[in-house]
Amino acid sequence: MPRLLPRLLKILQDASEPNTFNNGYTRYKKRVSMKNTIPETPTFTSEGRTHSILLDNANPITDGHLYNRHKSLPPRVHLVKPLQHTGEHDHPREMTNEEREWWSSPYLRMLASPLRECQTTHKKLPCDFLIRLAPVRLPASQGAREQHILVPDGIEHPKFKPRRSTPACYIVCWKDVVPYATSRNSLRRISQNLIVQPLLSARIGYQLRLRVLQELEILTKRLAAGPLDDPAATVLRRLTRSEWNVVRQTNSIPYKDAVALMVVPPVNQNPETKEKSQPSVQLDIADVVRIDTNNSENSSRRPPPLSIIRPVADDDLNSPLLPNAQVPLYHGLSLFPVRPQRAALHKALCELLGAERRARLRAFPVSGFSEHEKSPRARGDAKGSHAFLLCSNQHTAKRADVVPLAIALWRLRMWEGQAYGSAVETSHWEVDAGWRLSWAEQMY
Repeated sequence: MPRLLPRLLKILQDASEPNTFNNGYTRYKKRVSMKNTIPETPTFTSEGRTHSILLDNANPITDGHLYNRHKSLPPRVHLVKPLQHTGEHDHPREMTNEEREWWSSPYLRMLASPLRECQTTHKKLPCDFLIRLAPVRLPASQGAREQHILVPDGIEHPKFKPRRSTPACYIVCWKDVVPYATSRNSLRRISQNLIVQPLLSARIGYQLRLRVLQELEILTKRLAAGPLDDPAATVLRRLTRSEWNVVRQTNSIPYKDAVALMVVPPVNQNPETKEKSQPSVQLDIADVVRIDTNNSENSSRRPPPLSIIRPVADDDLNSPLLPNAQVPLYHGLSLFPVRPQRAALHKALCELLGAERRARLRAFPVSGFSEHEKSPRARGDAKGSHAFLLCSNQHTAKRADVVPLAIALWRLRMWEGQAYGSAVETSHWEVDAGWRLSWAEQMY
Protein backbone atom coordinates (compact mmCIF):
# COMPACT_ATOMS: atom_id res chain seq x y z
CA MET A 1 0.00 0.00 0.00
CA PRO A 2 2.73 2.63 0.71
CA ARG A 3 4.14 2.01 -2.77
CA LEU A 4 0.72 2.04 -4.48
CA LEU A 5 -0.60 5.36 -3.15
CA PRO A 6 2.15 7.59 -4.67
CA ARG A 7 1.65 5.96 -8.05
CA LEU A 8 -2.12 6.48 -7.89
CA LEU A 9 -1.68 10.13 -6.93
CA LYS A 10 0.69 10.68 -9.85
CA ILE A 11 -1.77 9.05 -12.28
CA LEU A 12 -4.60 11.24 -11.02
CA GLN A 13 -2.51 14.39 -11.41
CA ASP A 14 -1.49 13.53 -14.97
CA ALA A 15 -5.01 12.52 -16.01
CA SER A 16 -6.96 14.98 -18.15
CA GLU A 17 -9.91 16.80 -16.66
CA PRO A 18 -13.30 15.25 -17.42
CA ASN A 19 -15.65 17.05 -19.72
CA THR A 20 -18.27 18.57 -17.41
CA PHE A 21 -19.97 20.74 -20.02
CA ASN A 22 -23.00 18.58 -20.61
CA ASN A 23 -25.72 20.45 -18.67
CA GLY A 24 -27.08 17.10 -17.55
CA TYR A 25 -28.11 16.18 -21.06
CA THR A 26 -28.31 12.44 -21.66
CA ARG A 27 -27.49 11.26 -25.15
CA TYR A 28 -29.88 8.53 -26.16
CA LYS A 29 -29.01 5.62 -28.39
CA LYS A 30 -29.86 5.77 -32.03
CA ARG A 31 -33.06 3.95 -32.89
CA VAL A 32 -32.57 0.88 -35.05
CA SER A 33 -35.27 -0.25 -37.42
CA MET A 34 -36.60 -3.78 -37.03
CA LYS A 35 -38.70 -3.68 -40.18
CA ASN A 36 -38.04 -6.44 -42.69
CA THR A 37 -39.83 -8.25 -45.46
CA ILE A 38 -42.29 -10.92 -44.32
CA PRO A 39 -41.98 -14.25 -46.15
CA GLU A 40 -45.05 -15.63 -47.82
CA THR A 41 -47.04 -17.84 -45.51
CA PRO A 42 -46.94 -21.44 -46.78
CA THR A 43 -50.04 -23.55 -47.07
CA PHE A 44 -50.77 -26.03 -44.29
CA THR A 45 -52.52 -28.53 -46.54
CA SER A 46 -50.85 -31.73 -47.71
CA GLU A 47 -51.59 -31.12 -51.36
CA GLY A 48 -48.43 -30.98 -53.47
CA ARG A 49 -46.12 -31.66 -50.51
CA THR A 50 -43.43 -34.31 -50.38
CA HIS A 51 -42.34 -33.60 -46.79
CA SER A 52 -43.67 -32.08 -43.60
CA ILE A 53 -43.93 -28.31 -43.14
CA LEU A 54 -41.59 -28.65 -40.14
CA LEU A 55 -38.77 -29.62 -42.51
CA ASP A 56 -39.00 -26.35 -44.50
CA ASN A 57 -36.12 -23.90 -44.14
CA ALA A 58 -38.47 -21.14 -42.88
CA ASN A 59 -41.85 -22.09 -41.50
CA PRO A 60 -44.25 -20.23 -39.15
CA ILE A 61 -44.08 -23.02 -36.55
CA THR A 62 -40.39 -23.28 -35.69
CA ASP A 63 -39.36 -19.88 -37.08
CA GLY A 64 -42.29 -17.73 -36.00
CA HIS A 65 -40.11 -14.67 -35.39
CA LEU A 66 -39.57 -14.34 -39.14
CA TYR A 67 -43.28 -13.59 -39.57
CA ASN A 68 -43.50 -10.87 -36.92
CA ARG A 69 -44.46 -7.48 -38.32
CA HIS A 70 -42.60 -4.41 -37.05
CA LYS A 71 -43.31 -0.76 -37.57
CA SER A 72 -40.96 1.31 -39.63
CA LEU A 73 -38.99 4.20 -38.18
CA PRO A 74 -41.01 7.40 -37.75
CA PRO A 75 -40.43 10.06 -40.39
CA ARG A 76 -38.23 13.03 -39.64
CA VAL A 77 -39.34 16.62 -39.72
CA HIS A 78 -36.59 17.72 -42.08
CA LEU A 79 -33.70 15.89 -43.72
CA VAL A 80 -30.85 18.33 -44.08
CA LYS A 81 -28.74 15.97 -46.16
CA PRO A 82 -29.15 12.42 -47.46
CA LEU A 83 -28.47 9.93 -44.70
CA GLN A 84 -27.03 6.47 -44.95
CA HIS A 85 -29.61 3.74 -45.29
CA THR A 86 -30.29 2.01 -41.98
CA GLY A 87 -31.79 -1.04 -43.62
CA GLU A 88 -32.62 -2.51 -46.98
CA HIS A 89 -36.37 -2.03 -46.59
CA ASP A 90 -36.56 1.01 -44.28
CA HIS A 91 -35.00 4.18 -45.60
CA PRO A 92 -35.26 7.47 -43.70
CA ARG A 93 -37.84 9.79 -45.13
CA GLU A 94 -39.04 13.32 -44.56
CA MET A 95 -42.49 14.20 -43.27
CA THR A 96 -45.12 15.25 -45.72
CA ASN A 97 -46.83 18.62 -45.36
CA GLU A 98 -49.82 16.97 -43.72
CA GLU A 99 -47.65 15.03 -41.25
CA ARG A 100 -45.69 18.18 -40.46
CA GLU A 101 -48.94 20.00 -39.77
CA TRP A 102 -49.93 17.29 -37.31
CA TRP A 103 -46.49 17.40 -35.71
CA SER A 104 -46.85 21.16 -35.13
CA SER A 105 -50.00 20.70 -33.02
CA PRO A 106 -49.28 20.64 -29.25
CA TYR A 107 -52.54 18.87 -28.49
CA LEU A 108 -51.86 15.95 -30.84
CA ARG A 109 -48.35 15.65 -29.43
CA MET A 110 -49.71 15.54 -25.88
CA LEU A 111 -52.27 12.90 -26.78
CA ALA A 112 -49.54 10.84 -28.48
CA SER A 113 -47.38 10.68 -25.34
CA PRO A 114 -47.13 7.26 -23.57
CA LEU A 115 -50.03 6.20 -21.38
CA ARG A 116 -49.51 6.03 -17.64
CA GLU A 117 -51.89 5.31 -14.77
CA CYS A 118 -52.62 7.87 -12.10
CA GLN A 119 -51.96 6.29 -8.71
CA THR A 120 -54.76 8.29 -7.11
CA THR A 121 -57.62 8.24 -9.62
CA HIS A 122 -56.55 4.97 -11.30
CA LYS A 123 -57.25 6.44 -14.73
CA LYS A 124 -54.93 5.93 -17.68
CA LEU A 125 -53.92 9.21 -19.30
CA PRO A 126 -51.08 10.40 -21.56
CA CYS A 127 -48.05 11.22 -19.46
CA ASP A 128 -48.13 14.86 -20.56
CA PHE A 129 -51.35 15.15 -18.56
CA LEU A 130 -49.68 13.73 -15.45
CA ILE A 131 -46.99 14.69 -12.93
CA ARG A 132 -44.22 12.21 -12.21
CA LEU A 133 -43.20 11.74 -8.55
CA ALA A 134 -40.13 9.79 -7.49
CA PRO A 135 -38.67 8.88 -4.07
CA VAL A 136 -35.21 10.16 -3.15
CA ARG A 137 -33.24 8.46 -0.39
CA LEU A 138 -32.23 10.72 2.46
CA PRO A 139 -28.80 10.41 4.09
CA ALA A 140 -29.25 8.33 7.24
CA SER A 141 -27.04 8.12 10.32
CA GLN A 142 -25.75 4.88 11.77
CA GLY A 143 -28.50 2.71 13.13
CA ALA A 144 -31.27 4.89 11.71
CA ARG A 145 -33.93 3.55 9.44
CA GLU A 146 -33.67 4.37 5.74
CA GLN A 147 -36.13 7.07 4.63
CA HIS A 148 -37.22 8.52 1.31
CA ILE A 149 -38.68 11.87 0.37
CA LEU A 150 -41.16 12.32 -2.46
CA VAL A 151 -40.06 14.90 -5.06
CA PRO A 152 -41.34 15.90 -8.53
CA ASP A 153 -39.32 14.30 -11.29
CA GLY A 154 -39.06 14.83 -15.02
CA ILE A 155 -40.80 18.23 -15.04
CA GLU A 156 -37.73 20.25 -16.01
CA HIS A 157 -36.07 19.87 -19.38
CA PRO A 158 -33.62 16.91 -19.48
CA LYS A 159 -30.89 19.25 -20.72
CA PHE A 160 -30.96 21.07 -17.38
CA LYS A 161 -32.04 18.26 -15.04
CA PRO A 162 -32.18 14.63 -16.20
CA ARG A 163 -34.98 12.40 -15.05
CA ARG A 164 -34.30 9.91 -12.29
CA SER A 165 -34.34 6.22 -13.16
CA THR A 166 -35.81 5.14 -9.82
CA PRO A 167 -39.31 3.65 -9.60
CA ALA A 168 -41.86 6.44 -9.75
CA CYS A 169 -45.58 7.07 -9.83
CA TYR A 170 -47.88 9.54 -11.57
CA ILE A 171 -50.69 11.82 -10.45
CA VAL A 172 -53.06 14.04 -12.41
CA CYS A 173 -51.59 17.42 -13.36
CA TRP A 174 -53.85 19.31 -10.96
CA LYS A 175 -52.67 20.85 -7.70
CA ASP A 176 -55.91 20.10 -5.85
CA VAL A 177 -55.21 16.37 -6.10
CA VAL A 178 -51.96 16.56 -4.08
CA PRO A 179 -53.62 16.53 -0.61
CA TYR A 180 -55.65 13.46 -1.61
CA ALA A 181 -52.62 11.73 -3.10
CA THR A 182 -50.46 12.24 -0.01
CA SER A 183 -53.19 11.30 2.47
CA ARG A 184 -53.73 7.79 1.12
CA ASN A 185 -51.38 4.83 0.88
CA SER A 186 -51.45 4.80 -2.94
CA LEU A 187 -48.19 6.75 -3.16
CA ARG A 188 -46.57 5.04 -0.21
CA ARG A 189 -46.37 1.70 -2.00
CA ILE A 190 -43.18 2.80 -3.73
CA SER A 191 -41.41 3.13 -0.36
CA GLN A 192 -42.15 1.94 3.16
CA ASN A 193 -40.78 5.06 4.88
CA LEU A 194 -41.90 7.85 2.59
CA ILE A 195 -41.84 11.49 3.67
CA VAL A 196 -44.09 13.94 1.86
CA GLN A 197 -42.84 17.50 2.13
CA PRO A 198 -45.44 20.17 2.92
CA LEU A 199 -44.27 22.35 0.01
CA LEU A 200 -44.68 19.60 -2.60
CA SER A 201 -47.45 21.43 -4.44
CA ALA A 202 -45.49 24.71 -4.46
CA ARG A 203 -42.38 22.92 -5.73
CA ILE A 204 -44.28 21.35 -8.62
CA GLY A 205 -45.72 24.72 -9.63
CA TYR A 206 -42.27 26.29 -9.42
CA GLN A 207 -40.74 23.63 -11.67
CA LEU A 208 -43.58 23.95 -14.19
CA ARG A 209 -42.84 27.67 -14.48
CA LEU A 210 -39.15 26.92 -14.68
CA ARG A 211 -39.83 24.57 -17.59
CA VAL A 212 -41.46 27.44 -19.51
CA LEU A 213 -38.34 29.58 -19.08
CA GLN A 214 -36.11 26.67 -20.11
CA GLU A 215 -38.12 26.04 -23.27
CA LEU A 216 -37.86 29.73 -24.15
CA GLU A 217 -34.08 29.62 -23.75
CA ILE A 218 -33.74 26.50 -25.91
CA LEU A 219 -36.04 27.94 -28.57
CA THR A 220 -34.07 31.19 -28.66
CA LYS A 221 -30.79 29.33 -29.22
CA ARG A 222 -32.38 27.23 -31.96
CA LEU A 223 -33.73 30.27 -33.80
CA ALA A 224 -30.40 32.06 -33.50
CA ALA A 225 -28.57 29.10 -35.05
CA GLY A 226 -30.98 28.28 -37.88
CA PRO A 227 -31.69 30.44 -40.95
CA LEU A 228 -35.08 31.86 -41.85
CA ASP A 229 -35.84 30.49 -45.30
CA ASP A 230 -39.60 30.97 -45.34
CA PRO A 231 -41.26 34.28 -44.35
CA ALA A 232 -44.28 32.27 -43.10
CA ALA A 233 -42.08 30.53 -40.49
CA THR A 234 -42.30 33.32 -37.91
CA VAL A 235 -42.40 31.76 -34.45
CA LEU A 236 -43.01 34.76 -32.18
CA ARG A 237 -44.01 38.32 -32.83
CA ARG A 238 -45.35 41.22 -30.80
CA LEU A 239 -48.82 42.44 -31.68
CA THR A 240 -49.27 46.14 -32.35
CA ARG A 241 -51.66 48.19 -30.26
CA SER A 242 -54.24 48.20 -33.03
CA GLU A 243 -54.04 44.40 -33.39
CA TRP A 244 -54.34 43.94 -29.62
CA ASN A 245 -57.39 46.23 -29.55
CA VAL A 246 -59.03 44.06 -32.21
CA VAL A 247 -58.45 40.98 -30.05
CA ARG A 248 -59.94 42.70 -26.99
CA GLN A 249 -62.97 44.06 -28.82
CA THR A 250 -63.87 40.93 -30.77
CA ASN A 251 -62.86 38.42 -28.04
CA SER A 252 -61.23 36.33 -30.76
CA ILE A 253 -57.74 35.75 -32.11
CA PRO A 254 -57.60 36.31 -35.90
CA TYR A 255 -54.52 34.10 -36.46
CA LYS A 256 -55.18 30.50 -37.47
CA ASP A 257 -51.62 29.29 -36.75
CA ALA A 258 -51.55 30.68 -33.20
CA VAL A 259 -51.00 28.24 -30.33
CA ALA A 260 -50.70 30.79 -27.49
CA LEU A 261 -51.10 34.51 -26.88
CA MET A 262 -49.18 35.82 -23.85
CA VAL A 263 -49.83 39.23 -22.33
CA VAL A 264 -46.63 39.97 -20.39
CA PRO A 265 -46.01 43.64 -19.55
CA PRO A 266 -42.65 44.70 -18.07
CA VAL A 267 -42.44 44.40 -14.30
CA ASN A 268 -42.87 47.69 -12.46
CA GLN A 269 -40.88 48.66 -9.42
CA ASN A 270 -41.78 47.20 -6.04
CA PRO A 271 -44.11 49.64 -4.23
CA GLU A 272 -42.48 48.80 -0.88
CA THR A 273 -38.79 48.89 -1.75
CA LYS A 274 -39.13 51.27 -4.73
CA GLU A 275 -36.71 49.04 -6.64
CA LYS A 276 -37.18 47.28 -9.93
CA SER A 277 -37.17 43.49 -9.73
CA GLN A 278 -34.22 41.85 -11.43
CA PRO A 279 -34.82 38.81 -13.62
CA SER A 280 -34.07 35.61 -11.72
CA VAL A 281 -34.76 32.05 -12.80
CA GLN A 282 -33.46 30.00 -9.87
CA LEU A 283 -35.23 30.90 -6.61
CA ASP A 284 -35.59 29.22 -3.24
CA ILE A 285 -38.94 27.52 -2.92
CA ALA A 286 -39.55 29.05 0.53
CA ASP A 287 -38.99 32.54 -0.91
CA VAL A 288 -41.40 31.79 -3.74
CA VAL A 289 -44.13 30.80 -1.29
CA ARG A 290 -43.45 33.80 0.93
CA ILE A 291 -43.48 36.30 -1.96
CA ASP A 292 -46.61 34.76 -3.46
CA THR A 293 -48.40 34.90 -0.10
CA ASN A 294 -47.42 38.51 0.51
CA ASN A 295 -48.55 39.54 -2.96
CA SER A 296 -51.97 37.90 -2.53
CA GLU A 297 -52.48 39.46 0.92
CA ASN A 298 -51.27 42.98 0.10
CA SER A 299 -52.86 43.27 -3.33
CA SER A 300 -56.20 45.09 -3.29
CA ARG A 301 -56.95 44.31 -6.94
CA ARG A 302 -58.08 40.87 -8.02
CA PRO A 303 -55.59 39.30 -10.41
CA PRO A 304 -56.77 38.43 -13.93
CA PRO A 305 -57.47 34.80 -14.88
CA LEU A 306 -54.42 32.73 -15.64
CA SER A 307 -55.72 31.96 -19.13
CA ILE A 308 -58.81 32.46 -21.23
CA ILE A 309 -59.80 30.38 -24.24
CA ARG A 310 -60.52 32.52 -27.27
CA PRO A 311 -61.82 31.27 -30.66
CA VAL A 312 -59.83 31.69 -33.84
CA ALA A 313 -61.57 34.11 -36.17
CA ASP A 314 -59.82 32.87 -39.34
CA ASP A 315 -60.57 29.19 -38.78
CA ASP A 316 -61.04 27.75 -42.27
CA LEU A 317 -62.31 24.35 -41.13
CA ASN A 318 -66.04 25.32 -41.11
CA SER A 319 -67.16 21.83 -40.18
CA PRO A 320 -70.60 21.37 -38.57
CA LEU A 321 -69.32 18.32 -36.67
CA LEU A 322 -66.12 19.82 -35.23
CA PRO A 323 -65.89 22.91 -33.02
CA ASN A 324 -63.94 25.95 -34.09
CA ALA A 325 -60.28 26.16 -33.21
CA GLN A 326 -59.48 27.91 -29.92
CA VAL A 327 -56.31 29.45 -28.54
CA PRO A 328 -55.40 30.11 -24.89
CA LEU A 329 -54.67 33.69 -23.89
CA TYR A 330 -52.26 33.78 -20.92
CA HIS A 331 -51.94 36.68 -18.50
CA GLY A 332 -48.37 37.07 -17.25
CA LEU A 333 -49.41 38.50 -13.86
CA SER A 334 -51.24 35.28 -12.91
CA LEU A 335 -49.02 32.98 -14.94
CA PHE A 336 -45.88 34.11 -13.04
CA PRO A 337 -47.05 35.81 -9.82
CA VAL A 338 -43.49 36.12 -8.43
CA ARG A 339 -41.85 39.31 -9.70
CA PRO A 340 -38.29 37.99 -10.38
CA GLN A 341 -39.64 35.08 -12.43
CA ARG A 342 -42.06 37.32 -14.30
CA ALA A 343 -39.19 39.66 -15.12
CA ALA A 344 -37.23 36.64 -16.38
CA LEU A 345 -40.21 35.67 -18.55
CA HIS A 346 -40.41 39.14 -20.09
CA LYS A 347 -36.65 39.15 -20.70
CA ALA A 348 -36.77 35.70 -22.34
CA LEU A 349 -39.60 36.79 -24.65
CA CYS A 350 -37.69 39.93 -25.65
CA GLU A 351 -34.58 37.87 -26.37
CA LEU A 352 -36.65 35.53 -28.54
CA LEU A 353 -38.02 38.53 -30.41
CA GLY A 354 -34.47 39.79 -30.91
CA ALA A 355 -33.44 36.44 -32.40
CA GLU A 356 -36.44 36.59 -34.74
CA ARG A 357 -35.59 40.12 -35.82
CA ARG A 358 -31.94 39.32 -36.56
CA ALA A 359 -32.90 36.20 -38.51
CA ARG A 360 -35.42 38.18 -40.59
CA LEU A 361 -32.92 40.92 -41.35
CA ARG A 362 -30.37 38.33 -42.45
CA ALA A 363 -32.87 36.60 -44.73
CA PHE A 364 -34.71 39.68 -45.99
CA PRO A 365 -32.42 42.70 -45.54
CA VAL A 366 -33.99 46.16 -45.55
CA SER A 367 -32.17 48.83 -47.49
CA GLY A 368 -30.45 51.26 -45.16
CA PHE A 369 -30.60 49.03 -42.05
CA SER A 370 -28.40 46.24 -40.73
CA GLU A 371 -29.24 43.55 -38.23
CA HIS A 372 -27.42 45.50 -35.47
CA GLU A 373 -29.32 48.74 -36.07
CA LYS A 374 -32.69 49.62 -34.61
CA SER A 375 -35.66 50.00 -36.90
CA PRO A 376 -37.45 53.36 -37.01
CA ARG A 377 -39.62 54.00 -33.97
CA ALA A 378 -43.32 53.40 -34.52
CA ARG A 379 -45.97 55.88 -33.45
CA GLY A 380 -49.56 55.70 -32.29
CA ASP A 381 -51.38 52.40 -32.75
CA ALA A 382 -48.42 51.03 -34.73
CA LYS A 383 -46.43 50.74 -31.50
CA GLY A 384 -45.89 47.33 -30.00
CA SER A 385 -48.21 46.11 -27.27
CA HIS A 386 -47.53 43.73 -24.38
CA ALA A 387 -49.10 40.80 -26.25
CA PHE A 388 -46.76 38.14 -27.67
CA LEU A 389 -48.19 35.79 -30.33
CA LEU A 390 -46.72 32.28 -30.51
CA CYS A 391 -47.32 30.45 -33.80
CA SER A 392 -46.74 26.85 -34.90
CA ASN A 393 -47.41 25.37 -38.32
CA GLN A 394 -45.79 23.19 -40.94
CA HIS A 395 -43.43 26.03 -41.89
CA THR A 396 -42.15 26.70 -38.35
CA ALA A 397 -41.66 22.95 -37.76
CA LYS A 398 -38.76 22.94 -40.23
CA ARG A 399 -37.12 25.84 -38.48
CA ALA A 400 -37.66 25.06 -34.78
CA ASP A 401 -39.94 22.98 -32.58
CA VAL A 402 -42.40 25.35 -30.88
CA VAL A 403 -44.61 22.59 -29.49
CA PRO A 404 -42.61 21.95 -26.24
CA LEU A 405 -43.11 25.59 -25.21
CA ALA A 406 -46.85 25.42 -25.93
CA ILE A 407 -47.09 22.16 -23.95
CA ALA A 408 -45.21 23.69 -21.00
CA LEU A 409 -47.68 26.59 -20.92
CA TRP A 410 -50.66 24.25 -21.18
CA ARG A 411 -49.36 22.01 -18.36
CA LEU A 412 -49.09 25.06 -16.13
CA ARG A 413 -52.69 25.89 -17.00
CA MET A 414 -53.75 22.34 -16.13
CA TRP A 415 -51.86 22.45 -12.83
CA GLU A 416 -53.42 25.68 -11.62
CA GLY A 417 -56.88 24.48 -12.64
CA GLN A 418 -58.00 28.03 -13.49
CA ALA A 419 -57.86 29.25 -9.90
CA TYR A 420 -58.20 32.89 -10.90
CA GLY A 421 -60.98 34.88 -12.50
CA SER A 422 -64.73 34.91 -12.45
CA ALA A 423 -66.98 31.88 -12.35
CA VAL A 424 -67.51 32.07 -16.10
CA GLU A 425 -63.80 31.77 -16.84
CA THR A 426 -62.86 29.22 -14.16
CA SER A 427 -63.75 26.19 -16.27
CA HIS A 428 -61.24 23.37 -16.25
CA TRP A 429 -59.01 22.46 -19.14
CA GLU A 430 -61.20 19.46 -19.98
CA VAL A 431 -64.51 19.40 -21.81
CA ASP A 432 -66.03 17.27 -19.06
CA ALA A 433 -64.05 18.00 -15.90
CA GLY A 434 -66.71 16.94 -13.41
CA TRP A 435 -65.16 13.51 -12.94
CA ARG A 436 -62.28 14.97 -10.93
CA LEU A 437 -64.46 16.73 -8.38
CA SER A 438 -66.97 13.89 -8.22
CA TRP A 439 -64.13 11.42 -7.75
CA ALA A 440 -62.77 13.43 -4.82
CA GLU A 441 -66.18 13.60 -3.16
CA GLN A 442 -66.82 9.87 -3.53
CA MET A 443 -63.41 8.61 -2.51
CA TYR A 444 -62.77 10.95 0.35
